[in-house]
Amino acid sequence: MKKGWLAIVATGLILLVLAGCSSGEKENKGTSASASSGAGGPSSDQAGPDMSDPASQEKRKIVFATVAGYYTTALKEAAADYTKLNPQTEVVIDVIAGGGDAYPVNFNSKMAAGGKDAPDIIHTNAIGDLADNIEKGWFAKLNDFVNEPNPYNDGKTVFEGIDPAYHAYSYSRNGDVGLLPFDLVGTGFYYNKDIFAELGLAEPKTWEELFDILEQLKQTSYIPLAMNVDFLDWMEWAFVDWSSRSLYPELLIQPGDARYDEKVHAANKDIAYSPDDLDFDFGAAYDPEKTVIMGKEKKYDNQGPAEQKWWNILQKLAGYYQPGYQTADGPSVYSLFVAQKAAIYWSGSWEVGTLLDDQQKLGDRGFQWGTFKFPEFADPDPLFPGQPRGILVPGHQIGLTAKKDPEQVRRAGDFVKYLFSKDVAQRIFERTLEVGEFVQGPSLIVGVQLQDDVNSYLAGFKVAGNLGYAIRDLSVASIADQKPAWNANRFDFFDGKKSLKEFLAEKATFVDKYLDKQIADNQYDLDPKTNP
Repeated sequence: MKKGWLAIVATGLILLVLAGCSSGEKENKGTSASASSGAGGPSSDQAGPDMSDPASQEKRKIVFATVAGYYTTALKEAAADYTKLNPQTEVVIDVIAGGGDAYPVNFNSKMAAGGKDAPDIIHTNAIGDLADNIEKGWFAKLNDFVNEPNPYNDGKTVFEGIDPAYHAYSYSRNGDVGLLPFDLVGTGFYYNKDIFAELGLAEPKTWEELFDILEQLKQTSYIPLAMNVDFLDWMEWAFVDWSSRSLYPELLIQPGDARYDEKVHAANKDIAYSPDDLDFDFGAAYDPEKTVIMGKEKKYDNQGPAEQKWWNILQKLAGYYQPGYQTADGPSVYSLFVAQKAAIYWSGSWEVGTLLDDQQKLGDRGFQWGTFKFPEFADPDPLFPGQPRGILVPGHQIGLTAKKDPEQVRRAGDFVKYLFSKDVAQRIFERTLEVGEFVQGPSLIVGVQLQDDVNSYLAGFKVAGNLGYAIRDLSVASIADQKPAWNANRFDFFDGKKSLKEFLAEKATFVDKYLDKQIADNQYDLDPKTNP
């Protein structure tokens, strides 16, 4: 088996990884199968066409829209194999070129035109908010589907074939299942062990140790830290979660709230914050209106002492980045680490295989490398109770388009069952590695095993608990058209052109615009006990 993954295409990566965290947030971990699958939702537990329905006897085409480099060869081969098993269904893998917004634009335009020509199987996290797209009737509800037997996986239910620790990510904030997680993705620090050995440096465990190492590296010819600023957001989110997760229980959907459903949200009643329990909020379902209220009432202080501390840390960290970091693209930043010009590199789990492959190609010119986790503070700080949580979340999130033709949706669901079976998923991962294409991280399909050297390097991304995003936008507001101005403000601060006070004050205006937009778009009346 080839030990390689394709080097990333940065725009496509950002699309899937970052969108994945913004729209596939950890929510309610579930209800029984009694919830309706909705119009167009798949409901059959049979492999291939149901011959009792005349529509099943038609020859049809099912389209799975994906992004270049992501399991492409293996998916096409799996589609061909499936078609041999089910000759009345031709599965086509449609690779959407262009990166960036090309994927959601392709889907949204086709759905706005009626949806007939839209793909049948999609990456839900690349398109938009899960709950919103379910409510619009664009994403099929999979509430019943996940509890159906999978005939390609020894009769286990679809959910039984997926790591149960990540079922919670399948649910929208309204409690509907809208996606199936296929793999994991996370971020952390890579470091050159040979450079560290040369300089007598040890793997850092705390921010204080990291800054000491970076300062020593700055006195050498090495770039201390290669940074793709498109991934800096993950570090910011980790600080927000670390400092504010005690506020999360205030945002839960609870009895008496207009959005409360006993079948969906009952688990919320037992969720209580504990700084030592890094999984205290597993399965939580948050009320987005309560988040807006918290922002408007300034219960989260996005200019307070905790923010001041971690933004100062990030400003200090920026002093060790490569020159021109503000505009550097992903491949150029990666090359600094591979060429041994940079000693440390902040990136994601998707690069583990790429690095293994490149080291093999480099031969004697290669180097030993490792990964280390998001650091703690040497001295406990009450502003940051407990420990920082991990940044390892579902990457590929697969869903079905809620087309008006139930037979079309049923067939698409059958192919998804095929992909989510142990044997097929194992072949997809193995084949992707063989041809040097792109795997994001560990598989979430129960029974699939990656090779030992890949798994050993993923240790740097596996931290107890997974960070939450309930308050993220009260610190780093995510409105697409604000991004250029937001980056300009952030870089001016990092480069010393603005004081911390000036930076935080301007940052607060982005949050205020975000909150106002949420109120207008969702018609919130700022009373969670009433429907807008």
